[in-house]
Formats: sequence, C-alpha cells, structure tokens
Amino acid sequence: MPNRRRILLVEDEPSLRKGIKLNVEAEGFLVADFPQADLAFESLQTERSNYSLGILDITTPGAFDGIELCKRLRQIGLEFPVIFLTARGRIEDKLEAFASGADDYMTKPFELEELIARLHIRLGRKQRVKIGRYELDLASACATAPGETTVRFNDKEIKMLQFLVQSRGRPVKRDFLLENVWGADLPTTRSIDNFIVKFRKIFEEDPAEPVHFITRHGVGYELSGVNIEQ
Repeated sequence: MPNRRRILLVEDEPSLRKGIKLNVEAEGFLVADFPQADLAFESLQTERSNYSLGILDITTPGAFDGIELCKRLRQIGLEFPVIFLTARGRIEDKLEAFASGADDYMTKPFELEELIARLHIRLGRKQRVKIGRYELDLASACATAPGETTVRFNDKEIKMLQFLVQSRGRPVKRDFLLENVWGADLPTTRSIDNFIVKFRKIFEEDPAEPVHFITRHGVGYELSGVNIEQ
C-alpha cells in the first residue's frame, strides 16, 4: 500500500518494540524497527527511506545512542518529527533531547494510547469529529453546524480538543493536559475547567447536563458520544 506513512522505531527491548510496532501498524502506518540507533542510521544511509516520523529510545546498545541519532538525522537534512520514548526523565535529559532536534518527549512507563495520540498530533492527521450538532475539523481548528456561525478555536483550545478526541471514551488527567497543552507556562487547573465550560456551551444541548464533555471527579475529563471521519 504505497500511501501508508512510514515510521522509524528504535527500541532495544524486544517485547516493547514489538508491542509498539503492532499498535502503530494497527493505526495504518508502516513501521521499520531497529534495536540500535547505529543500525537505524546505517539503514537510512543506504536506503534513504521516506519516513514521516521517528520514535526513538535514548539508551540503546551500539556505536551511539538515540540522541546522537537525532543529531545525525538533522545534519543530513531529515526533518521529520521525532518523539523520544525513554526511561530517562531528568530535566537535563529532556533539554539534551530537544537540543538534538527532538519534537516531543515521553518517559517510561507510558500508555500506548498517549503515544498514538501524540503521533497523530505530530503528523497533523485530518479528522472531522461530530459532537452533537457540530462538526469539528481539527485541521482547520473550527466547528460548524447547520444554521450556526462557524466557531474558531485558538491554539491551546484545539490542542486540548485533539487530546480529548484521541482519548475519547477514556478520562484524560488534568495534569496531562496542563503539561502537554501549556508546557512550561503552567496555569492553574482552573484554566482547563474554563475551557471545558466553553466547549460545553458550544457542543452540548444542555451545558448544565453534559453528555459529551464529562467530568470524572478526581481524574479529569472525558469526551464521549462522538463520531469520527478520517
């Protein structure tokens, strides 16, 4: 299938590498997986494969690690998004990864659903999501309904909606949304609550009795009852 996007996966733990590959391929991608960073780079030099995204561990056996691989990818002009997936969670490790050219960083242990969500967001997958009367277009960051004015969302609003859509049917923790929507500029959890209030006013028939943007007390929020078209 020539239209399937290719993903580069570097992970030295065999069972984890297999699990990631199976789940990513279930999303419709092709995955080329390697146990070592240097082997992945050798393959790139010989094949120059057209990858859409890389998922890299930092600590792998071989001549060099994932950080060095990311640097080399950028040096030879490969600019596809790179997500680091590693057990190293110190701020120094994260800063080194981003300095090497990474776009995202996840620490182990992790949830596969979150990795898949981040993958789709980095690749900008186009989705039309039916929530109540409105159709939400994640690519254009707007929602439309028959006879209604188009609603447009800012960057933080659409990013929060993307995470809720990708995790639909499951609660998303407030801390996760704070870290991944606001990043280093962390507000209070009240900012998330205010976004949810706005979403309910737009999408819910009765904002006081929500059926789509549901509060899961002590956890976060869950998006429910949506239809998705790719």
